[in-house]
Amino acid sequence: MKVFATTSSLGTLAVRRGQEACVPAVKAAGCDGIEIRRELFKEHPPDLSALKRRIQDERLVSAYSAPVELWNPNGSLNAEMLDIIVPEALALEAAWLKVSLGHYRPGQSDLTELERYWSRHVPKESALKLTVENDQTPHGGDVRKLQRFFEDCREAGLPVGMTFDAGNWHWTGWDGVEAAEALRPYVVYVHLKHVETVNGDTVTVPLPEEAGSGWRRIVALLPRDVPRAIEFPVDGGEDTVEALRRYAAMIAQA
Repeated sequence: MKVFATTSSLGTLAVRRGQEACVPAVKAAGCDGIEIRRELFKEHPPDLSALKRRIQDERLVSAYSAPVELWNPNGSLNAEMLDIIVPEALALEAAWLKVSLGHYRPGQSDLTELERYWSRHVPKESALKLTVENDQTPHGGDVRKLQRFFEDCREAGLPVGMTFDAGNWHWTGWDGVEAAEALRPYVVYVHLKHVETVNGDTVTVPLPEEAGSGWRRIVALLPRDVPRAIEFPVDGGEDTVEALRRYAAMIAQA
C-alpha cells in the first residue's frame, strides 16, 4: 500500500516556505509520494526544476493536481488550459495529472480529440497518466456522469483513470459508499479526508480513527493496489512530521 501526502495537508508549511519545503517532511513521515498543488504556487508559471530535483532526491513519486475542468461548458475539450498544465506536469515528471471532469457531454464531447491531444503532447516514454477527480460541483461530482465518462473512455481505449475523493461527495449529496461501489473499476488514486458540517459551515477535518468509520467502509470497496493520499489538515504542533507519520500508517493499514 502506497501512501501519498498532498501539500495542501501541510498548508501552513506550503504557504510559509513553499511546496518544496513539504518534500522532506513527507519523506520523513514515511510516505511514498507527494501531490503538488498548482493553486499553492505563489508565481505563475512556477519554477518546477528545483522542485522536481528535490522530489527525485527524496525518491518520492509525484502527482500534479490542477484545479482545471477537462471539458468546457459547451462540451469541448479545454485545450487552452491543458496547454498550460500538461507541460507543467511533464516538467515535474509526475506520474499523474489530476483534473476535474467539467461539462462532459456524451455523444458530443470528442474523446478522439482528447486521445489525439495526449498523443501529440505527452511523449511515449513519459510515465504521465491522466486522472479525473470527483469535485465539489454538481456537474463534476455526479456519480452517473462520472461513470458514463469512464465507460466511454474504456470503450474508446483511452487509459483515463479516476481519483476518488472520499470527502467531496459531502458537497454533491451522493453517498460515498454507493459511489465507491459504482466507480471502483476506474479508480487509480484515492483522496482521503473527513468532512463535517460545523455551525452551518462545511469543513475538512482529519480522519477519525474509530473502526467502522465511513472512510474505512469506502476504502474497503476500492482497489487496494492504488495509492491513498492524505488530503486533510495535519497539525502536529511542534511535530507535524510525527502526526503525518501516524496518519500515513493508519491509512496504509486500513
